[in-house]
Amino acid sequence: MEVNFPKRGEIWLVSLEPVVGTEIGKAKPAIVISNDRNNQFAATVTVIPITSKTERIHPFEVFLPAEKTGLARDSKAKCNQIRTIDKKRLVKSLGALSLNKVRETEKALLIHLGIKVS
Repeated sequence: MEVNFPKRGEIWLVSLEPVVGTEIGKAKPAIVISNDRNNQFAATVTVIPITSKTERIHPFEVFLPAEKTGLARDSKAKCNQIRTIDKKRLVKSLGALSLNKVRETEKALLIHLGIKVS
């Protein structure tokens, strides 16, 4: 059993190389969005990459203010770039989202996936 594991809602620096086409690459911050049971026992986690390009925020993206996230700059979560990665791609923990921002991210993810919730 893994004692220290990435938790849902935490922000981690992740290595996303190699990439294909327009996927976000390099070492980037990302939100761990997979459930904690998976995060503790599986070899993979599901993450949402973060970018500091915030000129436009789409409904499937979430604004992340620097002062509330531990990020160096205001950023946004790109729920349309969700991916599952091996835990070996996790570089270091950078911070965590508030519960409200986790909920916002969940809603943006549902929008991206076209899942309607009544």
